[in-house]
Amino acid sequence: MTTTNVVQASMERGWRKYFDNPTPLMKQGPTAIAVGIAALLMWAIPGVPVTDAVVAITGILAVAAVTALAGVLSVRGVYDGWVTMLIPIVSILGIGALRAGTGGATSLFSSLVLLPVIWIAAAPGRRQVFLVGIFTSIALLMPNIIDPPEDSAAWLRGIIGPLVFATVGAIVNELSRLQRLRTSQAEALVAERTAALVANQAMLEKLSASEQQYRALSESFTSLWNSITGQAVIATDNCGTISAWNPGAVRLLGMPVRDALAEVRVDRFFEPTVLAQFAPNGAVATEDRLHPGLRALFDEADSGLSVDSHIDVMTTGGSTVPARVTVSPYQDSDGSRHGYLLVITDETRAVEVARMKDEFVGMISHELRTPLSAIIGFLDLLQNDPGQPLTTDQQEFVGIIERNAQRLLNLVGDLLFTAQVESGRFPLERRDADVVELVRNAVESAGPHAQREGIEIVAEVPTAPVHLSVDSGRIGQALDNLLSNALKFTGSGGRVTASVRMHDGGVEFAVRDTGVGIPEDEQGMLFTRFFRASTATQNAVPGVGLGLTITRAIVLAHGGTMDVTSREGVGTEFRMLLPAAPRTEAIQVVG
Repeated sequence: MTTTNVVQASMERGWRKYFDNPTPLMKQGPTAIAVGIAALLMWAIPGVPVTDAVVAITGILAVAAVTALAGVLSVRGVYDGWVTMLIPIVSILGIGALRAGTGGATSLFSSLVLLPVIWIAAAPGRRQVFLVGIFTSIALLMPNIIDPPEDSAAWLRGIIGPLVFATVGAIVNELSRLQRLRTSQAEALVAERTAALVANQAMLEKLSASEQQYRALSESFTSLWNSITGQAVIATDNCGTISAWNPGAVRLLGMPVRDALAEVRVDRFFEPTVLAQFAPNGAVATEDRLHPGLRALFDEADSGLSVDSHIDVMTTGGSTVPARVTVSPYQDSDGSRHGYLLVITDETRAVEVARMKDEFVGMISHELRTPLSAIIGFLDLLQNDPGQPLTTDQQEFVGIIERNAQRLLNLVGDLLFTAQVESGRFPLERRDADVVELVRNAVESAGPHAQREGIEIVAEVPTAPVHLSVDSGRIGQALDNLLSNALKFTGSGGRVTASVRMHDGGVEFAVRDTGVGIPEDEQGMLFTRFFRASTATQNAVPGVGLGLTITRAIVLAHGGTMDVTSREGVGTEFRMLLPAAPRTEAIQVVG
């Protein structure tokens, strides 16, 4: 738009506001001009009949007076009210006087009455029509009032004429009402359109800001995605077809991004025999031809469970890499699922470090076991030599040495045991045994210790025997570890309970105490080798943190599971669930 157009549009808007809402002076303007012209004609043209100059001049002065009032009200901004309506009413009466002084019914200026009539009729309300009828009747009858006629028909003009003006006023009033209605509707539409435009502008601004934010987030995500090189991050659709492949996947699995995104399924990078361990018995490939083991992992992730497993992955070159694989569903903000996200971490170095650590522990344990066994043997000879009996003090000193040497030997045995567990070389000697009797024996063995500490220890077991194919020595060792821990962490006056019950086709062993409990944030670390809870260190409870690791290894070797529930200040319960039928003799690697 040019500058001229802008100025013209601005001027149009400036003039339009006066016509949209005219002042009293603008409304009175046509009447004042018409009466002024009439006065000029009366003075300038001798042929204009003037029957009563005083009455005519009075009418002109009345119109002039209300015109001045209209100017004052316009200056003050008073556009409505009864004072404003006096202006057209007085104008009607003034024109009536002008008409009466210039020939009455034959006056040239009779039609001027129509100007203030339109003003009154255009005002809102039906009563304006009655005002028009009343005051036009007075104006038209004014000559008869000044000089009453003898002809009665002359009075009819004061009735017929006002009816005509009232009819005109009614039409003008209705047209004005319709115009006001249309104007208000138009204003409402304009206001609505303006609000819509404002809202649209605000939405556009928000969209622009969101677009900028999205671009920034997208750039940040792209940078983050490309910077992940230590882990393979792979996204798939619901059928396992790869939809995203990060640089870490390229480095670990050896396949370029372009090749990976060419309709490749993720189960290509897992040996079928490895995935078979996750497949339910008798499972077959699904309609999408995805391996049932991988489908089982996907289903487990869909159910909300954490899928975090140690699985060997296969590279494009055919080599296998020990890895830790986590699987989780990925979905939109509205909850609709689009596939799965696999994060694969290379554990080659971790496995090698663990192997070297286990070899070191095994070697050191063997090296320590031999001299400790010799020390304990010679201490036994020293104590039982009849030729050179020891004094009382010497017997006490040798007893202290023997007890501590035995403690070291037991610790070395535990270290060897854990080395066997983590290397997968953990043999079991299964025999049919009454597990009820195993629990009773374990409680009986812990009885003297419990009695010394002032702790009640009980066995809640069935009266009938419960037979299970287990390694009795190992299960007894696991029960001894749990009871020993329970007694360590339970104060005098407390209670320790060992129980056996059938549960889900297996047998559940439970050891429950009323001790200090374990913090919730530490319970996930309880089965980690050498880990000790803060409640153990704060209460100076002796131990090295191997008992629970060994116990869990024994349970896993029997194909069972182990879990714990605990509350600080309330107590702890450890549960061992062994299957009724043994599933495997191979021990899983304990992380």
